[in-house]
Amino acid sequence: MVSPGAFASTPPGAGTPPDALIRRLTIGFCLVVLVLGALQAWTGRFDMNPDGIQYLDNAAAYWHRDFHNALNTQWSPLYPWLIAALSAVVHPSRDQEFPLVHLLNFFLFAMSLAGFLFFVRPMRRLLPASSVASLLLLSYSAFLYCSLDFTNPGFVTPDLLVNFFAFVAAGLLVRIAAGDQRARQFTALGVTLGLGYLAKAPFLPIGVVCLLIAGVLGRKRALLTCAVFAAIAGPYVWALSEAKGRFTFGDSAKLNVAWHVNGLPNSNWQGGPGGNGRPVHPTRQLSAEPAIFEFAQPIAGTYPPWYDPAYWNEGVRIAYRPREFARAVLEQVRLYGYWLHHRQLPLLFALLALFLLSSSKRDALGRLNTLWPVLALGAMPFAMFAPVHAESRYLAPFFVLLWTALFCAVLEDRRISLAIATTAALFMLVETSTAAFAAPNEPPAQLHYEIARELRALGLNSGGHVAIVTGDLPYYWAWLADARVTLQISFDASYARRQAEWTKAAGILSSQDAAFLVSPALDGVTDQPGWRRLGTSKAFAYPVQPPRAY
Repeated sequence: MVSPGAFASTPPGAGTPPDALIRRLTIGFCLVVLVLGALQAWTGRFDMNPDGIQYLDNAAAYWHRDFHNALNTQWSPLYPWLIAALSAVVHPSRDQEFPLVHLLNFFLFAMSLAGFLFFVRPMRRLLPASSVASLLLLSYSAFLYCSLDFTNPGFVTPDLLVNFFAFVAAGLLVRIAAGDQRARQFTALGVTLGLGYLAKAPFLPIGVVCLLIAGVLGRKRALLTCAVFAAIAGPYVWALSEAKGRFTFGDSAKLNVAWHVNGLPNSNWQGGPGGNGRPVHPTRQLSAEPAIFEFAQPIAGTYPPWYDPAYWNEGVRIAYRPREFARAVLEQVRLYGYWLHHRQLPLLFALLALFLLSSSKRDALGRLNTLWPVLALGAMPFAMFAPVHAESRYLAPFFVLLWTALFCAVLEDRRISLAIATTAALFMLVETSTAAFAAPNEPPAQLHYEIARELRALGLNSGGHVAIVTGDLPYYWAWLADARVTLQISFDASYARRQAEWTKAAGILSSQDAAFLVSPALDGVTDQPGWRRLGTSKAFAYPVQPPRAY
């Protein structure tokens, strides 16, 4: 443990670079980040992802005061609140909602940049002034890559909000550790942690770690942080618990263990294997061959199985099988290594070079002691997700925190440091440009607009029910068409069996209330009589029932 004043123990060195140079470097960095972020938001303005559809549905539920469906243990509320607020101002049409949420994402991206600068500012004081430019080049490069590749504005999730709150929390902890023990710092930390939890439930354990760090640094003053945190997070936890009839602050952790460790399907789970229990109210299986599931009631949303997975999976139990958890840890460690060596190698080489060339490696390691609050906050999410499941967007700000702290420890007042930092920054700029604008793997975004238009032309009404075929065609078109997916069919991989299964499926469909069955091109199914191609796309629709109002 170190004293709070330890953060201010590094004396500034000679050869201070002009403030104007640092200012120009920062302004140039901000312009590059904002321009690239704007380009990502613009080029991806029609893109969507499964979680994004749920957040749009959740925002609509809050906007219409449908709190029964809005209070959800899977999807945290702050991001939907912001979407709903922006929609209330703009009043977009359905076709405009996707671009509008990407505009919101760009604003959140700019907020995360502001949060990062708030964090970096006190970190600069830990170094000799002549090493500040090197630190900025390296930390700016880390932010640029992790933000644009791991959490780019084209992805409709609250991860950019998490980035902002993580950077602000780290910046406040650095200031507290440097001796700024004013009540406003502890109050601001409590606000940050409370809002971070409302942005995404996994921020709750991260917030607990921050509270412990604040307790070590500020002793009794940390009680103020706890009180503010509880005042912000508590009412939502109470409302969520009241709505679900049990104490809960979110079910995403339990469900992710069931899906990613125990290997249960994340939709249409019907029970088993042994030890995992059975769902209290599963989706209704109408057929095994082909697998047909119906889920029109009682959950709202464009795709009910993913809008409220806690409802459909109520009754699931976590099976603590050591081999499965060991496999999960090994998979995540490999994934961490991949993210490190895939495009962050210039930063890793720079870190190793600076350490090997340092005049006193013992001093470099000793300086890590003064950085322990940042290192603890940065490392905690890696440990938290390791036994379950991690995605790069979960860890983007924490990579940046760790890189910045480690570079603070090894940088020295030497010309070679600036040369290494400049070289690494140039390589990272190339890596970022390559990664940030890579071609997407999913179908073209405009495809979903075409499908929605064609279905409306065929008579699909607003609020109408549709069925889908499992495949490589996401259901984003359903949201654009203001339709609800209420039935799902999965056909066999064999062409001959698919033909027989289609005959059976058509008979079952005739007794359901779906207006259309929509499918990607599928030999043995969509080449049968009655199917219609939707415009120029490779999607097909089969009219099931005469369209009617809902």
